[in-house]
Amino acid sequence: MTLEAKEVEGNTGIAAGAKESFWRRRLVRPIVEQLTQGGSPRTIALTLAAGFALGVFPIIGATTLLCVLVGAALKLNQPVMQAANWAAAGAQLPLILFFVRVGESVVGAEPMPLNPSELVAEFNASPSAFMGRFGLTGLHGILGWALLVPVTFTAAFAGATPIANRLQRRLQTGGK
Repeated sequence: MTLEAKEVEGNTGIAAGAKESFWRRRLVRPIVEQLTQGGSPRTIALTLAAGFALGVFPIIGATTLLCVLVGAALKLNQPVMQAANWAAAGAQLPLILFFVRVGESVVGAEPMPLNPSELVAEFNASPSAFMGRFGLTGLHGILGWALLVPVTFTAAFAGATPIANRLQRRLQTGGK
């Protein structure tokens, strides 16, 4: 086994050349690498929470840029932040409607009927007409997200902290 392979095996607990799952490769490995390079579990948990909270932003396609900007401003680890952003993708779509409804409720707007297949068809037919019709709905979603992002961040941080601490302990004890 080469020195490089031993290093990979020692840091991740996976033999070089072994098939890693998507989640292990994209989420666990960046976190483990940060912990082995001196990152604290608290910083890792903060980065994961920020990535998740930004990852559910209700405008599809904006989350990567948001994570890059916030991560750069706060000097957070980009691979870990983007991993959390990707992990949040499954929650983003269902939360969009929730955030829109919260925003509509706050401003007293009538609920906009939102049928996913119709939305896609309208966007594909004319992006400019789509923006004219649904732009305010997007702003309602952003308002709902902005009001709830402290709760989202806090919940994500509370969930990520024990995971980061457990990974740190496992690394210190040699993976046992």
